[in-house]
Amino acid sequence: KRVIDAGCGSGILALSAVLLGFREVVGFDNDPEAVRVSEENAALNGVAGRVKFRVGDLLTGFSDGPGDVVLANILANVLIEYARELTAAVAPGGTLILSGILAVEVEQVKAAFAAAVPEWPQESRVMGEWSDVLLVRP
Repeated sequence: KRVIDAGCGSGILALSAVLLGFREVVGFDNDPEAVRVSEENAALNGVAGRVKFRVGDLLTGFSDGPGDVVLANILANVLIEYARELTAAVAPGGTLILSGILAVEVEQVKAAFAAAVPEWPQESRVMGEWSDVLLVRP
């Protein structure tokens, strides 16, 4: 299964995927410094070279093809703006996990993704002031 960490930041989600046993993991960020830090964190955690980190954005970052698991820990307004690109990056039967969403914004995110892909089941959780949304592509 292929995991894509969109907007990888420090690389924590991609690195966690490797440590959980996923073999094909890609992470991208539009900030070259974030990519550098992600590679450094991979080395610090003994998994250097096991994640392919690169510079990319939500328009160019999915150039390697779809993911079975797509992770996006990104601000709600960006998730909403790029709902089509994020959902297009999920392989059939795959999962899209959105996080980094303020609890007060989760309903807006859910509505935007329900409009983009109404046939995809959604689940969400609120944990204090934060929330997440999980979607499954049929």
